[in-house]
Amino acid sequence: MKVLLLAGYETTSISLTWALIELSRNPDIQTKLRNELVEHSSDPTYDQLSNGLPYLDAVVHEIFRMHAPVRESIRIASEDDVIPLSEPVRTKSGQLIENLPIARGTTLSVPFTAVNLSSDIWGEDAKVFKPSRWLEDDRKNGIPAKARDVQGHRHLLTFSDGPRTCLGKNFAIAEFKAVLSVLVKNFVFEPRDGTETKIEMARGFLPRPRVAGEEGCKVPLRVKPYVE
Repeated sequence: MKVLLLAGYETTSISLTWALIELSRNPDIQTKLRNELVEHSSDPTYDQLSNGLPYLDAVVHEIFRMHAPVRESIRIASEDDVIPLSEPVRTKSGQLIENLPIARGTTLSVPFTAVNLSSDIWGEDAKVFKPSRWLEDDRKNGIPAKARDVQGHRHLLTFSDGPRTCLGKNFAIAEFKAVLSVLVKNFVFEPRDGTETKIEMARGFLPRPRVAGEEGCKVPLRVKPYVE
């Protein structure tokens, strides 16, 4: 039960919190998302949530890219292996290597957040909240070529990949979109102390946000009903 609560509840709630933070910081993006949702007057079906609301999809995946609810994954090599490197790396001894030998029993960390936010992979604006990158076809303004080489869901490591990928990712994405669409369609969100409010990461197993200098994992927002 604890595993189900952690995987199915905590991760989605944290992602929603980060989404509201980013949308409150970027009112133009929040307005554009709301306009798309309002134009789609009825409650969206599962298929519409998956494929019929492109800007909602872009916002959600940009949140997953910038604020992965699980920051890394730990693995232990079950057998000896050799990992090819995309680019040569120079070791402390000065040796230039093109692959990395891994011995059986070695503990490995897969840094989801580091890869998702790498400027070498995602470009100079990697740390900028920019949903439009998911809607552009060209590789200059859209998904860079190096990011397209990442073999994860939509070029992200947020849900891991391979045989240990997140089994519930499709449900999680649909749930995230459904809840976020209801909130944004009906309410306007603003930072309590203005768009420059500094948000920091609380230390813990999951990346919970909080207002810098304040106690507890909480991010107060000003919320008012949306009136057309």
